[in-house]
Amino acid sequence: MRSSSYINGLDEILCGGFIRPSTILIAGGTGTGKTNICFHSLFEAAKNGENCVYISLLSESRAKIIRSLSSFGFFSEEVIESGKLRIFPISAETISMGDFSIFEYICEHVLNTMPSRVVIDPITILAEIESTFEERQFRGCELRTFIQNLFYEFEEKEIILMVTGEIPEDKVISSTWSYMVDTILEVKRKKEGKDVHRYLEIVKTRGSDFVAGEHAFMIGQQGIDLIKECR
Repeated sequence: MRSSSYINGLDEILCGGFIRPSTILIAGGTGTGKTNICFHSLFEAAKNGENCVYISLLSESRAKIIRSLSSFGFFSEEVIESGKLRIFPISAETISMGDFSIFEYICEHVLNTMPSRVVIDPITILAEIESTFEERQFRGCELRTFIQNLFYEFEEKEIILMVTGEIPEDKVISSTWSYMVDTILEVKRKKEGKDVHRYLEIVKTRGSDFVAGEHAFMIGQQGIDLIKECR
């Protein structure tokens, strides 16, 4: 089953939109537009009747997150007030308590409310979590098991899950996170003289074709807009 990404031009290069259910990694460095892509998708999906959730792992306040979005054309106070898009900042204290604490929070506040589209931003913070009961940092295989079990919970409920990752460009393909998701959207920010150019590339998508290459996009007042030509 396909669902629109609600990002101008993205459905075309995904050959129809996001597959439901699936887990999509939006990977890239700081300032490349990962969070803006996610929020543009969430707000537009909510306006079209979907129940959406944004989970922040950066310990930012809900008010600060909303304030940072309010200048965009896709932003809607009505969507926030109606509960069609709910924002949950998970506190640093909850994260520091380890895997069970995080899993319990997500089950109680997110999965039990039956959303259709969820963002976890950024998922890579979970690489530093500890085992709740053993009070030690996860080993690599334990982290993968925890993340795969978490992703499975979303898949079972037919949810589109978007996760962001602060991953350097030369590490995206080899990253452990990349093996655990269905689709990878890599976003890049390149400076040429005084100009800054942004590009989006589909690295992989399981079970679907896609349009290869780097696709230029802009972040404007209305949000994300892919430019038709690709490199």
